[in-house]
Amino acid sequence: MTGGETYLLQLLKGFDPQDCNCLFVCIIKPSLGETAWLKELKNTGFEYITIPIENPLNFKDIYQLAKIIKQFNANIVHALDHRANLVSLISARLTGRPVIASFLGWVNFPKGSWRSIVYPWIDRLILKKLDAVITDSIAIGEELRMQEKHPPIVAIRNGIDTKYFNPGNDDLFYINQSFIDDSDCVFGMVGRIHPVKGHMNFLNAAQQLLKINPNFRFLITGTVLPGFENYKQEILDFISEHEMSNKVMIMEVKLEEIPAVFASLDVLVAPSYAESFSFTLLEGMAMEKAVITSDVGGACEMINDGETGYLIEVDDVKTLTEKMLMLSRNPEKIKELGKNARKKIIKDLGLEVMAHNTVSTYRHIIDYKQHGISSQQALKTLKQKLAVVSAK
Repeated sequence: MTGGETYLLQLLKGFDPQDCNCLFVCIIKPSLGETAWLKELKNTGFEYITIPIENPLNFKDIYQLAKIIKQFNANIVHALDHRANLVSLISARLTGRPVIASFLGWVNFPKGSWRSIVYPWIDRLILKKLDAVITDSIAIGEELRMQEKHPPIVAIRNGIDTKYFNPGNDDLFYINQSFIDDSDCVFGMVGRIHPVKGHMNFLNAAQQLLKINPNFRFLITGTVLPGFENYKQEILDFISEHEMSNKVMIMEVKLEEIPAVFASLDVLVAPSYAESFSFTLLEGMAMEKAVITSDVGGACEMINDGETGYLIEVDDVKTLTEKMLMLSRNPEKIKELGKNARKKIIKDLGLEVMAHNTVSTYRHIIDYKQHGISSQQALKTLKQKLAVVSAK
């Protein structure tokens, strides 16, 4: 699953049903069939409805969503992703409901591509018409370049279920025990197979480290999204060409096996070119793993460099290799970073905090819209209330 889908499931999981009753509406493309994401959603037991749209120029989902809003008697509409933002905005206005969106950044578009130019431009136009925007970090919120007259931005950092991602769970097992047996250190990447994640930098570092110690092992766990099969082949070709097949393992696992993946690692590596507020990092930190990550998006808001992990510059393979080698030679530092990381997650980035702040945002927005006052003073008062909820 992508970060956005993980975000939604975590949020739904965190809500108290007595406090916030949710209906999840998915706009889907029928020709794709039942995607992995829909299968995972079905397994959760959450209430959801699908709206099939094959042609992106067919906007019947606007009227279908408006109908659902009335039937469900929703107090507020919460959107996520490009099309959903537009459809939710129009449907909410048609039904007289407040509407907000979660913005997690534009992290999937290659730099210089038409999508990296057009999508942000359209998104900014739409988001400025909403009643509020939730971001997963302060850094991501700054990308929107909102002005005083625009809707408030509320930074609510992602939270993680520390009971589920708990290194002390009795039912944890190791992924492929034979692969990690007799290894001196296991480094791993967890997340979708996508160029933005920096797998090639990870493998270049691995190549250098194996020259120093052939007993290192490297694990890449993730699913290939449609359209990126060639990128995975590029990874496989690199591994083969450099004779690393018995040192590097690529695998896909089920969602429920993710804690076991982290349990198999000594060090979690995330040399991404772009991120929002990475769930992979949150999960790894909750599992007491030492983390090395690019200083992008909200990484610096969850990691104190040298205390709960290490931050490096984007595309800096030299420093990445040095940090990985340093940790491999210092198992006590690995343990120290991991312990500090889990403490940080429990204190500041638990699921309950994320859900509570989101519901508080809902209530402030609903109250603001019910009064029907759209003056600048009313907007200023709303922003003051939301500032108390927003991350500092």
